[in-house]
Amino acid sequence: MIKLMSLIVVAFLLLVPVQPLFCWTSWYDRSDPTGMGDWEDLPDLRRENPGEICPRPYAIQAVTVDGNIPATSTGQQFYAYNTKMGFICRNEDQNPGPCLDYKVRFRCPCFSPPECNPECP
Repeated sequence: MIKLMSLIVVAFLLLVPVQPLFCWTSWYDRSDPTGMGDWEDLPDLRRENPGEICPRPYAIQAVTVDGNIPATSTGQQFYAYNTKMGFICRNEDQNPGPCLDYKVRFRCPCFSPPECNPECP
């Protein structure tokens, strides 16, 4: 009976998909909204912070530097807000005024739970 139960448990564990543990990276603010806008683009962030952002982020989050207001609540238009390009707010797309100053972070698989910030998983 114990062998049968062990086999059932092993079969269950093999059939149930394992959900990876995800964590948020640190916040990044590489650009100010002067000139063309606020460019928190992923290629430049990776170049400036080697090894800190996973190859395929699961999610992206952008908030204002002042007040931590979610980007989607500001009423501004974004050229890019995705896990492939990162976050780009162009001044030319805003009416009126320039982009706000934003910071971004990415949700990546954790290597181990101690690496998680307090908002993990």
